[in-house]
Amino acid sequence: MNKEARDGGAESSGTIGRVRYRASWQQSLPLAVILAAVVLTQLSNPLLWAHQRPGLPGLPFGARVVSVVLPLLVALELWVLSRYVGVTLTPEAVVVHNLRRRTIPWTHVAEVAVEPFAGGRRVVLYETDGHRTPLRMPSSGFLSRDRRFDEKAATIRSWWLANRGAARVEDTTGGPEVWGDTHGRLPERLGMRPAPSRSVPTVLLLCWLAADALMAGFAEGPGSAHPTLLSRVLGALVAIALLLGAGFLSLGRGVVLTADHLVVRGLRPRTVPWDEIQGITVERHRGGRRPVVLGADSRRTPLPVPRVGRVLWDSEFEAKIRTLGDWWRAHAETGTTATDAALQPSDQPPLLPYGGPRLWQKGVVALACAVLGYEIFLSVVVGALFLAVGQ
Repeated sequence: MNKEARDGGAESSGTIGRVRYRASWQQSLPLAVILAAVVLTQLSNPLLWAHQRPGLPGLPFGARVVSVVLPLLVALELWVLSRYVGVTLTPEAVVVHNLRRRTIPWTHVAEVAVEPFAGGRRVVLYETDGHRTPLRMPSSGFLSRDRRFDEKAATIRSWWLANRGAARVEDTTGGPEVWGDTHGRLPERLGMRPAPSRSVPTVLLLCWLAADALMAGFAEGPGSAHPTLLSRVLGALVAIALLLGAGFLSLGRGVVLTADHLVVRGLRPRTVPWDEIQGITVERHRGGRRPVVLGADSRRTPLPVPRVGRVLWDSEFEAKIRTLGDWWRAHAETGTTATDAALQPSDQPPLLPYGGPRLWQKGVVALACAVLGYEIFLSVVVGALFLAVGQ
């Protein structure tokens, strides 16, 4: 591996017509320091060494397992996140290296865009079927700055233009940004799920509660009271319910746009044909905003996505709202009506375009995610040690 590859640049590995992008050592170093600090914090936790049996020299067996296995797992995670994930460019396709490797032909890529993410930037591939594939690398953000990010993004886009055919590319730089439609035509199917900035904090909170519920059901009570079968069953059921709720909030909720109807996926799923929709607008809701669909029978249907709130946000809120309107106007026979204005209450001023999250919102969410992630890690490690080794 040459010096340019170690710095996160193009790596050919002796293969003609192949470019590989992965994390540079400057981007891997902060992650290594953070993971090493987490390991040292866990290994120095007095709870891990409190159950050493009297009369037996040395550390207990469980502590030995943790002290050996945990650094190995962290080293494996560091290698995966810093050296494996990335992207490979070939004349026929782009190969995305994540936990699940994907090969996307250039003819299936509709657009290569650079979007903001978690205070930084990353490259996103929009496919012709409406699928959206963010690239883990190249990216640039806080503690993982990449000075050559713009150059790498331009290289990926030039490979797409050169191998897909410039004749099939339409210029849309003069029009407004539309989510999921970047070159003038709508895909056959498009799905919208909650943005990571909204779903990740909620999922982490529910996972932390699930871990605590499981530990409460299986751990010994006061006075060395052994857990009963009922407590174990209740703890497992509560943990499963919370994990199912986390999966529903992150993957189950959303909307699906098709040529015939709008599918609303929530606690009460509903399918609304485009011809029965009279208008789509945005209204205030609990200090934030949400889209509302008004049907032909004057029934109001709030959509679960996209939404913004007092703390949680969706950076692509305005683009997704425009996409909903474009799909409705493109597939409904009624066309644009005056119903849009009627949806907004007359006693409230019109909403200004959403300007994105505030700096304090990003700070609060980042701090909450860090604390919840640490608590989940601590609960899993300590709980697994106590349950596996015994008291």
